[in-house]
Amino acid sequence: MIDLSTASVSKVIVHSIGNKAREEGYTFSPKEAERTPTLDALLIKSYLEPMVDDAQVYELHHESDLALNTVHHYASKIFQDTDSFKESTENIAKHLYTASTHPNIVGGEFITILFDGVLSTEGSEKALGCFKIEGRSDYLDIEETDGSLSLVERIGISLDKVQKGALILSGGQTVHVIDSLSKKTKYWLETFLNAVPAGTPRASAKAAGEFLKAVSSKVESPADAVEFGHKVQESMAAAENLSMGELKEMSKAYIKEEEAEGIMKEVSGTTGLNIENERPINTKELKRYTRSVVRKTKIADGINLMLSGSNTQISSVDVEKTDGGLKAVIDIQLGGE
Repeated sequence: MIDLSTASVSKVIVHSIGNKAREEGYTFSPKEAERTPTLDALLIKSYLEPMVDDAQVYELHHESDLALNTVHHYASKIFQDTDSFKESTENIAKHLYTASTHPNIVGGEFITILFDGVLSTEGSEKALGCFKIEGRSDYLDIEETDGSLSLVERIGISLDKVQKGALILSGGQTVHVIDSLSKKTKYWLETFLNAVPAGTPRASAKAAGEFLKAVSSKVESPADAVEFGHKVQESMAAAENLSMGELKEMSKAYIKEEEAEGIMKEVSGTTGLNIENERPINTKELKRYTRSVVRKTKIADGINLMLSGSNTQISSVDVEKTDGGLKAVIDIQLGGE
């Protein structure tokens, strides 16, 4: 939940960005834009409010290290030192120019606004708004000439709809995104911002469940697989939240570290989530997606034992090879439904 009742405009600057494929170049403003109370009010109403009310929520992402995400890096620099605002916005603009290679991308103004007093669950935050103007609108104005009033057609920036916008909050990697022309090009979201769908508690828990299921399937010994399931169950019962780092550390006793890293990358790729070690996982949500880990036991390749009783648990498994196949001794602890 974001509250804009105390929000204010701190800084504004406008640069011009062309299409790199057409070698149109870019132009940087030599100084910040001049502001008035009326302009600040318009910027909050027409640019900040839509980014909270109408935007989709994503997370800034990088394949190896979030600090290497260009927008995140320079936004963080601005949040830490507002004196770096002009220089940092120029670097963000250069990055946008580098991303503007699709033939359908239209050059235009790049407006960067630093907001203060944005209230969220993290408290009062700064927020950086990045807006690309790719089209202008016709409007009518009144002009007086020799005492006579006449209608004059002018062209300007519409305040009715944000064309391309991104709002980065200082408290983390969350970014609110609007891209009204995303059907033509996806450069704003995918190349410029490098953003992925935000990890809601359920989405994060589902991804963690996929990770644990994949780990369980790679555990070779049935006894170890049962033990792994018990550890998962005990960890969920002992804490309200677990982190992906804790789950990965837990898996190291049963599979190789490089296997765990490979599973993390695979799950991240299939879910589109940035599954970093610090991501919190709500254990109540996680239980929805770990039933097969704690209730399904691999006896051998192609042979699995699945318990249907909600309070029934496999205590131990001992599997031996025989001349004709396998001999399994399974200790099952019974419980009520």
